[in-house]
Amino acid sequence: MKFAALTLSLGLLLTGCSGTATTQAHTGSATPIELNEIQVKGEHLLPVANDTLSGWLVVSEHTGLHWLSPDYQTLGHWQGHFSQADWRWLDAQTLVITTLDNNTSAMQVFTLHTTSGEFNSRLLAHADLADRETVCLQKSNDDLFVFSTDARGLLTHSLLLPGQKDWQITDIRTLMVGPNISSCSVADASGMLYLAEEEIGIWQYAAEPEGENTRQLDYFANAPEIESVSALSKEVYFTVATNEARVHMRGSENTSWQVDDTLELKSISVTATSQGLQAGIYDEASHTLFAVKLPGPGFKKAPEKQSVVLTADAQTAPVNRYGDAADDPAFWINPQSPSDSLILGTDKKFGLNVYALDGSLRQTLQVGRVNNVDVRQAIQTKQGTVDIAVASNRTSQSLSVFSIDKQGTVALLGNVPTELSDVYGLCTGLINAQLHVVVNDTDGRFQHYALTIKDTTVSARRLNEFTLPSQPEGCVIDDNTGTLYYGEESTGIWKRSLVSDASAPALIATVNEQVHADIEGMDIYRFEQQRYLIVSSQGNSRFAVYALDDNYRLLGTFGVAMNPLAGIDGVSETDGLAATSYDLGPQYPNGLLVVQDGRNVMPAAPQNFKIIDGNKIAQFIQQRR
Repeated sequence: MKFAALTLSLGLLLTGCSGTATTQAHTGSATPIELNEIQVKGEHLLPVANDTLSGWLVVSEHTGLHWLSPDYQTLGHWQGHFSQADWRWLDAQTLVITTLDNNTSAMQVFTLHTTSGEFNSRLLAHADLADRETVCLQKSNDDLFVFSTDARGLLTHSLLLPGQKDWQITDIRTLMVGPNISSCSVADASGMLYLAEEEIGIWQYAAEPEGENTRQLDYFANAPEIESVSALSKEVYFTVATNEARVHMRGSENTSWQVDDTLELKSISVTATSQGLQAGIYDEASHTLFAVKLPGPGFKKAPEKQSVVLTADAQTAPVNRYGDAADDPAFWINPQSPSDSLILGTDKKFGLNVYALDGSLRQTLQVGRVNNVDVRQAIQTKQGTVDIAVASNRTSQSLSVFSIDKQGTVALLGNVPTELSDVYGLCTGLINAQLHVVVNDTDGRFQHYALTIKDTTVSARRLNEFTLPSQPEGCVIDDNTGTLYYGEESTGIWKRSLVSDASAPALIATVNEQVHADIEGMDIYRFEQQRYLIVSSQGNSRFAVYALDDNYRLLGTFGVAMNPLAGIDGVSETDGLAATSYDLGPQYPNGLLVVQDGRNVMPAAPQNFKIIDGNKIAQFIQQRR
């Protein structure tokens, strides 16, 4: 085996804030770095490691994939023509490798047994209308994701589903990232996707399926032709460009290593071991791969954050159009046939939707920009008992009142005007046989009404008005105690009595490290004669559970993650929610939690509501009481 030992001059380049500062050179001490020339030919050399170096993966446009031992001995080979690749561990001895066919632009997925060197093809995904140009992998918890960009400038984020033999791929979302993307890489621990754009710099995106569709640019002022990016944990990444003889390490302090001017660096891949950083680079001028041990300490793997996540069991049909549209759900319970109960959900760009418990759309009412909705049943009137839904309608600044018949058919009775200028959150209560409605305004005002239903007409009497210092929305009324629980988005949760004027409002919970602003939807879940307030913590896409009968103690928070087998994505930026512990039949004996999903993906679609088995809520409570 031939080794080429080259001495590189280490020059430290320190820059200011990412994306804005220009690079200034500082004198650094000379540091010898040994480049070991690899005899196997290819265009990419990927070091593979757990805590110690396990081997090297060579990617060749002419001869395919080669698996090498730590000392560069060939252990396995798959014939083909591949232009890029990335890897993740599937288990302690098996790699998942995704790569692009250089001739057809198809994406292929392989597994590699690192001890035997055996490759197995698991998936072949042909390109459709545009050539794929980059590909990279992410492992998040136990899920595998693949990112690819194409000639249109479109990035596709997909889920890989391992099988006994053949694997499946499911698209989650697409983003328009622009042309000239030369490379991509994901830092798993931080959930950050890095895209190299030639002559511009490195774009950073959230890699999680429910991540924000925003980006940040790490601008390279000298406009190198950036060809490759390789990410590590702690948001540290490496780049090379063919028109400058440097290896850049970007992080809290940006460092670059000056190499021999004859080298034209085309690709780089870096992995961290307990002994230090191992890298593979490709010199386009000499068509040579080099293995490199970079200066600096090893990087310890960041500990994974342990957080409770549930999964949804069903989801509703999407709302009518894209945008921030779906908002707040409520339940109508069918006492004769609980499995035929319904979910009402607002579409604040269109009207009110009615769904079956399997999420299918049963009815839609185009009544205006309804924001929040709530339901009360078995209301006594002179004409008999009625079931009523009330929604805040921002088109008419009114209360839209609906009847619900025994078959679950919803009909608009009428709109009751309010004295608010921008109606927003709303909740109803049935207190001493009287239907109460509390509605709020974005300016912090609340109005409390008593509603009377007579035949098909509705009348309202305002009982009270009060305010919060800043914007509210979600609220819920405990009918048994006549207590209103309501959120101030930036601050926390308040309570006040609706039946006693002498009862002063009280702040019972504040935003903190677990519960973030904005405080949005809320409802009461009853379990074993105890009451639990479930609140959406929109700022961190989680749900908080408070024990109302235990001094409002916070039991904890949970998220709603992707359910790959059911094909249901996770939940992000929830607005409204509804909870019931009512026995809804064999499938949901402990009721349901329904939450709005701010970003509906897998595949991308307008917003909808996710449906979560009440057994999961009951178990969460049992484990934390």
